[in-house]
Amino acid sequence: MKMTRIRNVAKVFLMSVLSAALFVVLAVPVSAATSGIAIRIKVGSAQMKINSEVVKIQSPYLTAGNVMVPLSVFTNPKGFGAKVQLTNNKIIKLTYRKHIAVMTVGQKTATFDGKKATLPAAPVQKSGVMTVPLASVVKAFGATISKDAKTNEYIIAGIVAGTASAGNSGIDSDSGKSMIGDSFHKWSMNYPTGLVQNGDASSDGSWVSFGDVKGDYYLAIAIEEMDEPMDSDEIRDYLTENYLDEETVVDVRTISKSGAKFERIVAKGSAYYTEYRGFQANGNFYVVMFSKKAKSAAELSTHAGLLDSFKPEFNANNKALKDLAKVVDGMVAYSNPEYGVSLKLPVGWNKRSYMAYPYYVGPSSERLSMEVSSFEPGDTLDQWVDRRLRLYADVNNADYHKQPVKTSITWNGIPATVLELSHTDNKKDWTSEYELYAFYGTHKYYVKLSYLEKNKEKIKPVYEQAVQGMKVDFAKIEKDFGSVPDANDVDLRTVVTKTSKEYGYSIAIPKYWTRGVTMEDDMVGFEGIGVEVEVAVEEDATAEELIATFEKIVATDTLEGVSFTKSKATFAGVDAYKLEITQVGGSDVDSRMTMYLMDKNGKVYMVQGSIEDKHATELNKKQVEDALASFTFTQ
Repeated sequence: MKMTRIRNVAKVFLMSVLSAALFVVLAVPVSAATSGIAIRIKVGSAQMKINSEVVKIQSPYLTAGNVMVPLSVFTNPKGFGAKVQLTNNKIIKLTYRKHIAVMTVGQKTATFDGKKATLPAAPVQKSGVMTVPLASVVKAFGATISKDAKTNEYIIAGIVAGTASAGNSGIDSDSGKSMIGDSFHKWSMNYPTGLVQNGDASSDGSWVSFGDVKGDYYLAIAIEEMDEPMDSDEIRDYLTENYLDEETVVDVRTISKSGAKFERIVAKGSAYYTEYRGFQANGNFYVVMFSKKAKSAAELSTHAGLLDSFKPEFNANNKALKDLAKVVDGMVAYSNPEYGVSLKLPVGWNKRSYMAYPYYVGPSSERLSMEVSSFEPGDTLDQWVDRRLRLYADVNNADYHKQPVKTSITWNGIPATVLELSHTDNKKDWTSEYELYAFYGTHKYYVKLSYLEKNKEKIKPVYEQAVQGMKVDFAKIEKDFGSVPDANDVDLRTVVTKTSKEYGYSIAIPKYWTRGVTMEDDMVGFEGIGVEVEVAVEEDATAEELIATFEKIVATDTLEGVSFTKSKATFAGVDAYKLEITQVGGSDVDSRMTMYLMDKNGKVYMVQGSIEDKHATELNKKQVEDALASFTFTQ
């Protein structure tokens, strides 16, 4: 086994102490960009940075030397903003700008833009989250990837695609309209005759695109806030770095027409020529993109009239101008036909179309969602809420959580209960949640709003929408929904024994930790609420080699707040190394891990249990201890 492989394995196990979270934890925002993006991720770190803004993710990990990442690395609306479609929980379809990547769980074959490709590692569900090979998807999206040698972070550079919304909509439906525009973003242009509006529009209208039926033409308008003025060279550089997609630049020039000045770049792709126009006005940066399947750039000139009609202005008195604005009075209207839900949210929020239930994300990583499930006969609203409060006490350390506040309200005309919860990862930054519980007919309704506690005043209009403005068609739910188990109504105490025939061991684990786990993998992770137990097997190393490499990493890497001790022990009847690792006071989650490494049957077994301090209750600590103690070799 190569030393780089040993080093990676050890690094993954060291850094996994920073993950092991079941609930979504909100990140502190630093800054945001709406088009050009730089994403930084690190193996084993439970966060990524999008243009320096910290976003929590499931930790990237290594498989045969390949970095595997959760789909959220590509679907986050502040990042790539790719659309994802999951069929039969197996076939993954990622759509980003002009690119389509199709992969299958457990298989290395894939198609990128219709061409067959071989992945270095197959997509796989890890701890209930779909993960894919980083480098392959980055390449498929036409983005770039590099590595920061000092921080060991991977840096991905690309362009925001805009949050997806389903379906196409015609723009020629309003007779008498000869122009289109957006009153909020302040732009207008002639109707793009023969084109229809595509589905890849952002929820606030900052990205809108059009195309023809045959796919020969593509028109898009992107708007991002930009107060800092740029000169011609800076605009050209910005267009090249953030909008061109592995194309060859064939013409660059400054254009002045009708008192307006803009930068124009024409580029050639595999089958298309694209014209990019960049404007600055109204405190915004406007980009108009027009692509045509053509043999030469000269063919774009026949569409100059349409492109020349674009103006960074909107005349509300022009009756021939159709307003495409999605932002009205600072609010964006959303609907979810499957759930019969409608509501309005402030500009800056986005709908996550790929989620199976209504799910919305705010500008500072706030989250609002609604789930529907069926209830057992005889259950009541009070009993349901009481179960939730007992679960909360069972898995939450009081030092890291505030006492829940319970309120009775009326929601959509029916009785409901709201729990107000607050928790912290490190006793410095606090996250709060409103959880709404309601019964109607044969179904339960669970609405959750998460936000940074310091933003409580800003979240008030969103909370009011959740409890007053959200409209739900209960009759539709009763008609369309049958028996739907409540995944959040968790039985914490039932224990099951899981066995790996391939690697010859068994372990007794709380049943709710085992969701989606396959026992024949060489790395198996069981996750509870704030706790994790992992078993990994390496066939080409010894425990002593891994420990030595592990110690070198700790000695050379700067890991804030991380400390560990090493000792010898007997584990599962075998001589073992025991590592006790602590992460306290750093920028991540305060947590502790116990890891055993031992040689057995020509392999190295690594068994570890970790627990976040904020979830270090007597029940959770005992369940981790019991799980480790139950580990047994079966061959």
